[in-house]
Formats: sequence, structure tokens, C-alpha cells
Amino acid sequence: MKQTAVWKTTSRLVDIKDKLHMKVADQLGVFEHNKYDMVDDHELRYYTYGMEEKEIVPVWEIKYSIFPQIMQKLVTKKYMLVIENLDEPISPIKLDASPEGSWFPPPSLRGSFWLVSTTSQDVYDRSKPPDYDDCVLSYFTGDDILILTLHSLKQAAKYISGAVGHEDEKYWHHMALKCFHYTTMLLIPDSFKVDPSSEVDVQTDVCSSENLIRRWAAQGILPVMNNPSVQGRMGDATDSYQSKYYDDDIYQVGNVILEAFQEYSLLQLPFSPATKDNEATKSAAHFLAYHSLVVEPLTLDELCEGSQSQLEHIQWVSQVVGDQGCHVSRDWLREGASGPSSLIIRHCSKQSRLFMQLESDHFLAKLPCLRVLDLSYTPLESLPPSICYLQELHLLSLRGCYDLRSPLRFPDPNITLCGNNADKKLNLLYLDLSYSNIKSFHRDFFHHMPSLKDLLLEKCSNLEELPTSVAALCTLTKIELVGNKKLLSFSGSTEISLDWHVTLSSFSLVGTPHIKRVSLRGCRKLVSVDIREVDALEELDLSATAIKEIQEDNPNLSQLKRLLLMGVPSLRRFPWHKLKRLPDVFFLDQCSDETGNHSHPQGAYVRICNSRLFYSFNDDIRDLVRGGEILKSFYVQVTSCKTTARKIPDEEHMVINNKQLQVSLPTYADVNRRYLTDAVSMVSMDDMPPIQETERHVEISAVDRYPYGLKYLLPVTKSIFMSDDSHVSCLSELTDFWGLEELEECKLQKCHQMVDVFRFMHVPALKNACVSDLKSLTHFFGGGYAKFTALLKHLRLEHCPRLEGIMPAVQLPRLRRIHLQELPLLEHLDVDNPILTVPMWEELHVRGCWSLRHLPRLKQQPDKQAVKVSGERAWWTKLRWASPSHRGSYEPRFPLASTSFRERVIIKSYLR
Repeated sequence: MKQTAVWKTTSRLVDIKDKLHMKVADQLGVFEHNKYDMVDDHELRYYTYGMEEKEIVPVWEIKYSIFPQIMQKLVTKKYMLVIENLDEPISPIKLDASPEGSWFPPPSLRGSFWLVSTTSQDVYDRSKPPDYDDCVLSYFTGDDILILTLHSLKQAAKYISGAVGHEDEKYWHHMALKCFHYTTMLLIPDSFKVDPSSEVDVQTDVCSSENLIRRWAAQGILPVMNNPSVQGRMGDATDSYQSKYYDDDIYQVGNVILEAFQEYSLLQLPFSPATKDNEATKSAAHFLAYHSLVVEPLTLDELCEGSQSQLEHIQWVSQVVGDQGCHVSRDWLREGASGPSSLIIRHCSKQSRLFMQLESDHFLAKLPCLRVLDLSYTPLESLPPSICYLQELHLLSLRGCYDLRSPLRFPDPNITLCGNNADKKLNLLYLDLSYSNIKSFHRDFFHHMPSLKDLLLEKCSNLEELPTSVAALCTLTKIELVGNKKLLSFSGSTEISLDWHVTLSSFSLVGTPHIKRVSLRGCRKLVSVDIREVDALEELDLSATAIKEIQEDNPNLSQLKRLLLMGVPSLRRFPWHKLKRLPDVFFLDQCSDETGNHSHPQGAYVRICNSRLFYSFNDDIRDLVRGGEILKSFYVQVTSCKTTARKIPDEEHMVINNKQLQVSLPTYADVNRRYLTDAVSMVSMDDMPPIQETERHVEISAVDRYPYGLKYLLPVTKSIFMSDDSHVSCLSELTDFWGLEELEECKLQKCHQMVDVFRFMHVPALKNACVSDLKSLTHFFGGGYAKFTALLKHLRLEHCPRLEGIMPAVQLPRLRRIHLQELPLLEHLDVDNPILTVPMWEELHVRGCWSLRHLPRLKQQPDKQAVKVSGERAWWTKLRWASPSHRGSYEPRFPLASTSFRERVIIKSYLR
């Protein structure tokens, strides 16, 4: 069996040479014949929040076991090693010797060849061979970079086309060109000359991937992919464990484009402008922006006083410093003449000519084609009167407008507007008011922008209230309420409720200490939720959403009383390892579309289809549960969400009205349950008490994969029900060394891979066990077992055709009943035939165990009554006894003659 080794590419012990060796070893097939089953660590690190370290094979062991095999495979061969986009320097390459710390034969051996390309001048200089200039291609000139950029854009188009499943490479090439040019304009170095004393990270706004995608979308560059199958392929191609993609397809397409740009060195994320020559080689976009190869200079006079014909050839405008700016011409991309579609005016003063022009009545009227208007960090007090002329405006950024205090005022109604915009509505999709001093909004403010999708309100220090018109935005996909410490109410209440919002995909609420309840129930497209520093929060309802994870501190909120996560099929992980407390009411259900509250009034209810959700449940949390500090009661169900959960009803819950149904006498009627009913009255005649769910219960049924992740949960579980499983061969596989120390009730049904129920496992608290229909079971207690079953009271084993052994110990002081049915290979209860100490054993029920010839010998004790044995007469007559006292330890109680069948009778059915 292979040893699982997780290759931690993020470890400090793993350098660039190690990563290179692993890639080459994989290409050479080294892992296929190695003792290690290599697993990439991303999945494991995601589900364990980076905690899983104990079972990882040491890096040095992998190195010295695997890496030498690379040398063995290559030393006798002529080979070519191709390393593309090397972004970290390696030891200087030598032609006649292996590089330091590497297991590759030298390039000159047997005429081999190395082809290495780097992502920067610095990596190139530190990796190239010394004194071998004739073998080294000099770093690229500006012309070379331009040619490579054009080629890379074509390759990026192929990448995008393949990822989205749309084969028109020419279309994607044109779109990639436009996205690339727009990004280059944002990387002009001087555009980030801001006040160093400012506490705001201004670059974060422009350079974040989400903001960049929004700008692309506002420009109309990104397409709308309405085909669900295309969206599905895009999700498969771009999704990862740590990604936060929204259902809105512009973010899916945008992230694919960014991945393609990174793959072909067109852009580096996160990105910031290059300020030095060596920084300009980070990516093609940095190079073009640093050397101003795409943008052109633009004066204020040209923008404000220029004729309409001059403005028509300007596409994107960025005001940089003073009266000087830059723009990207429409001629670059052969766009038709129409006028500027993007205007970025940041950090200008009140005395600026451009700002004074901006406040005039008709400045924006000259730019009717604007789609993006960025007025961030300007002394703006209200929207300029001509804002309503911008009928195509999709993105408006008023970020950092500190003078923006009163509710935004729309233009005076006396101003003459375009006829088709007389209602003064804007077609805004994205509105950013972060870092402004706005206090409140008019109640109808958001009615003026009915198409709004993203609303960003980060650190609005004076914001106190949001109007009801926010909830009425039927197209809203993202709302950020971050650092608004004075926010007291939402629509006049301390409750934020956006239930069943059809488009909301991202919600942030940070630093708002007065909000008591947040309900986002039924927001089916909601993927990203950021809720922090909300000390007064008492209830959080994220039921029926598409969230993938819960933030680590959400369950620990000091005032939180209810946390509802019903119907969240996309949830992948939960921060068990960070728990200090849980709300009194906690529901988590991956498998149901229902969002109603669970029947249990308090406690933790968890129903999942992927047990990896418990990967972060570690030994520290186990000890807290054991100490009664957390999770005093829980009900955990691991099941399959693809099929309807099927729970086999226990017969004690069945009621049959004998006035309406004619029921024939079942086989083994005296052993199985019989109900004598009149209307709804019922009398149970069972020989065994039912297995009970305890306050700490785990149920595993019909899972699609091996139920890993329960290692530390099961040791603090008191009852386990397991059914319809085809993966587990023994319960000991699911837990740690300490076993099931607190297990009291155990019920197993139709677990056909199970060979032993317990093996090398502590079960000192086990009281009742019921096992039925386990086709592969050979032993109830496997080998290596000690005396750990002192509390066992009732044991039921039935329909296990391969069962050979049962008894775990010689002392069972509390055992009362054993029920054995249809166990054809069972010959002894204990193969060693010891003398058992069972002072409280009362009943033994046996049916269909025709190989059982020996009953265990019992220790003679005063006042101990004989064990009552119910079984077939034919079976009883064939039992063998060691002595008369042995025979006297048991008292037969035969069933009625009509139900005592012969040994070879064919049993067609059982009432179960």
C-alpha cells in the first residue's frame, strides 16, 4: 500500500529547484513506481485551513527518495529540458556540470539541450550561465517585447476560447486586446502620485482584480454568456478551492481573461505601476505603460475646449497631474468615432481648472458616451448637474470624496434634460461611495438607478442609515458595508433583511456594531459573505444561498444566538478549529432545499454530503467537546445528496390497523416484532429494546465517497447509525488511536464492505449494538482486543452470512440479551471457548444459526438464573455440552410448533 505524501509547494522548505524536480518527476512517471502516493496539498490545505501537517511525509524524505531517480532516467539519454516563465532565480546554469542542488545531468552531456525563459530581467541575470555568452540569448529589446506581446495576446485568446467553450478565437483576440489596452492605461506610473500621509490604500481600488473586471464590464468589453452550458464550462475551468467567483458571468469571464494574461506574462497580479527600469519587465502591460507606448498625452484644453471632431477619436481619458493627462486613442483598436467612454479624474483640487469645469452645468453633456466616470478623491460635494446627460454611464466612483456629506442631490428639475431621460434615472451598474462622509440617503435615492448591480460603501464614517430603496434594487448583486461604525439601521430597523433577493451574489458587513440581525435567506446566487466586527449580532441566516465557506469568527460572535445554514449545497468547509463557542441554535444542511427551522429547538444539527467539511475538526476541538465546553449536543448526518435519503423504519414505529389489513403469519413470528392494534393502539412484543439516538449522534448513510474527516468527531460521539455504505471495512478506520471511547449505541445496516465492526479499538462505554445485513462481516470484534466492553447490555446480529466470531471479552457484567439470526457460518460465540462472567445475562434468541453447536460456558454464581434460550427445536437438539453444569446454565423456551421450522426449510421472507 502506498504512503500518502502531500507535496507542500507553499512550504518554506520547498524552493524553486524542488518544484522543478517535482514537475520533471511527474513527466518521467517516477511517481507511478514509487512507494508514495503524491497528492497536491491545495485541497487538503483548503479543507483543513492549512492545519494538516502531522501526516505529511517530510520534504527531505521525498527529495532523497524521488529526485535521484530523475538522474537515473536521464543520465544515459539525450534530453531537452524546457522551462517556461521562470519567475524565481535558480543556481547559475552550468553547461558542463549539474547546477548546484539539482539532479539533472549537465546540458552538455550527450548533446542535451536546455531552453529557459524568464519573466523578468532580474531572474534572467541571476540564472544565466557565466562566461558562456555564445550559448545565451540576450534579454529582449523593446521591439522584441512588442512582438512577443502581440503573439502572447493571440495565445491568450486561445486560452480564453478553450476555457469558455467558445471557439471563435478572433472574437476573443479582439476582446483581449481591448482589456489589455485598458489595463495598460491604469498602469501609468504618475497616476498613483498621491498624498503619502493618506491612510487610504488608493492603489487597492484601481488595481484589484474585481475593480478591473467591473471597469471592463462597464466599458462593454466583456460579453454576456447566457448559455448555461457555457457558464458551466467556465466554472469548471476557473473554479478552485479558494476562489470567490460570483454567479454573474462577467466575473467568470473576467477571471478567465486575468488567468490568461498571467499565464502569458501579459499582466502580473496583484499589479501596481512600475517606477524603475527593472520593474518594467514584470509583464508586457508594465513595459508598455512605463514607456508610454500605448497612451498619448492630453492637455486640459484639448479635453475642455476641443472640438467635437477631436473628442470623437479619444476613447479613454486619465487625468494624471495638474492640467496634464493621457488618453488611449480609438485609432489603436480601429474603433468607430463616438467620443470618450472613460474619464478618470482623481486627486484634483478645488482650484483645478478641470474640477471647475466638472461642476459646470454642461461639461459632462459634451461627453454623452461616457460609461466610466471616476471622480475619486476629489472635493466633490454633490453630483454635477449634468450627470443625467450620461445615459450610458455604467460605473461611477466617488471613492474618497470627503466633502460628500449630505444626501446626494440630483439635478434641479428645471434643468432641461434629454427627452428620453426626463425621469432623471441613471443606468448605473456600479456605484462606489467608499471613504466618503455621506450621512444618509433620501428614501428614493436608489430609485434613480434601478439597474444597479454593485453598491460599495466602505468606511463611510458618518453613515447612519440606508433607505428602503436599497432592498428594492432587483438587479443588485453585490453590497459592501465595511467599517461603517455609525450605521444604526437598515430601512429604519436594526435588522438587515434581503431575503430571496434574486441577483445578490456578494455581501459585506464589517465594523457595524449596532446591527442585531442579518437575514440573506433565499439569495440563491449569493456566493461571497464577509461579516466581521458586528458585536451586537444575535441572528445570522444564510439559508438557501450559494456560499462556499463561513468566516472563522462568525460562529464565535459573542451575542450570536442563532446561526442558520439550511439548504447550502455549495458549502465546502467550516471553521471548527476556531470554535470557542457556538450559538444555542445551529443548523447546517447541505442536502435539503428546505429552509424551515429544524424540529430540535436547540443544539447543533449538521447534515452534509461531504465529510471533508469536518477536516478542520481537530484534536483540540475534540478535547473541548469532551470537557463539556462546546457542542454539548449534536446531530450529524453524512449522506448522499444525489439520491433521496432513505431511512429504514424500525418496526417499533410501524402501526398496522388490523381492522383494515389482512396480514398473514410471518416467518419467525415469535422472534420478530408483532403488533396487536385496534385503531391506533399498539403493543410491542420485541425481544430487544430499540437503539436510541443520544445527545451526541452521528448517522452515516449512502455516502458517495469514503467518509474521511470524522477522525476526531467520532471519539466524542455517543451513538452511531450507519447504513447503505460501500466503503468502510471497519469502524476503526474512521477514527484515531483512542477509538470510540464514548460510544454507547451502535447500529449498522447494509454496510457490505465491512469485515470487522471493531478492531484494535476502545469502546468502553458501548451499551447496545445492532448489526444487520452486512454481507462481508466476519467478526463483530476483530483481533487484538482487550476487555473494554464492561457496559454492553444488548447485542443483536442478523443476516450476516460470513460472520464467524462475536464475543470480545470474558467479562460482560451487564449483558442482558443477545439476538442471533441467520448467521449460517457462526460456530462459536467465542472461538477460544472461555468461561464467561455474565451475572445479568437473561435471554438468548437464536434463529437460522445452524452451524452454532457450542454455547459459551458460564461462571457459576449463587442465585444466578439460567439463561432463557429461544431457538428452533432441531437446532437445540444438536448443541454440544461440556458438562451437566454447562447444560444447566441454559433453559430452552421453544416457540410454538407452528412457527418452529425445520433446519432445511427455505425461508422466503422475514418481517424486519
